[in-house]
Amino acid sequence: MADNPTVSILIPLYNAEAYIAETLDSCLAQTYPYIEIIIVDDGSQDKGLYIAKKFEKQYQNIKVYSQENSGASTARNKAFSFSIGEYIQYLDADDLLHPDKIRLQMEVLKICDDKVLAFGVWGTFQKSIVHVDWKELPINKNYDDPIQFLTTLWASGMTVVIYAWLFPRRLIEESAGWDEKISVNDDGEFSARMVVEASKIVYVKESKGYYRKDNDNSLSKQVSKKALRSNLNSFETYYKLMENDLDNTDVKKSLALVYSRFLYTIPPSNKDLISESKNKINALGYTKPLNTFKVYERVLSSCLGTYRMFQLKKMVKKMMR
Repeated sequence: MADNPTVSILIPLYNAEAYIAETLDSCLAQTYPYIEIIIVDDGSQDKGLYIAKKFEKQYQNIKVYSQENSGASTARNKAFSFSIGEYIQYLDADDLLHPDKIRLQMEVLKICDDKVLAFGVWGTFQKSIVHVDWKELPINKNYDDPIQFLTTLWASGMTVVIYAWLFPRRLIEESAGWDEKISVNDDGEFSARMVVEASKIVYVKESKGYYRKDNDNSLSKQVSKKALRSNLNSFETYYKLMENDLDNTDVKKSLALVYSRFLYTIPPSNKDLISESKNKINALGYTKPLNTFKVYERVLSSCLGTYRMFQLKKMVKKMMR
């Protein structure tokens, strides 16, 4: 590895004129100096591309490319093909990085082999990062066993957002990149494949990023049949990744919890998705969906009060029949 590895920040851009300048400013403010920033515009219909081009003219380490509207995963794959970095930082066009985010992770990764993954903390914000809701996750620690990391994450019902990671280029090159057929939970599917191939997972506590919640164009807000199908397809990857570990009770339970949570998001009219999810749960050795409600019960009880909590528990039990 070079003494000062380049980190490539890859940004898919689509109709983010209100946010892209702030996002690029957070990239340019990184205290790790050896970075390049590659933006691929995915057929934006606003001034986002124009704003990105202005940054490109001003900064030599920013490159901007365009494609017809094909989705964020396609844009990320294209950005990767143009990149030279030994490490890859994915970032959406409306999210932000703390100035020390990359530097702190690189301080750890520079002394590790090139299959080690690093991740940091993340929080949500609206309008401004003055007030951030930081996410305390049960997986916030080091893991020598990547499978244990995934089972703990899936069992918790939480996520590690894509910008919290710093990916070695080697892992991405040895994979198929981003699955361009998946539009929802594409980051969860991609990250899971990277984790399984990693030699270990390192948690860098002070490395921070910010997830914007006030963007109405966010794909994570989709609730269409297509979005639900994409989610279910991403879980199929989870299942295949764990096929050799299905004799492990924790692995089976974590996967069953993933499908059980998904079931509660499916409208009753989508009988095919419901049937497929239940079949997976049965294949994992469970006769009915697991009670995912228990994961959140303590927090909800303090928020809702005794009576409302009682009513909510009744509703959950009814749904599980």
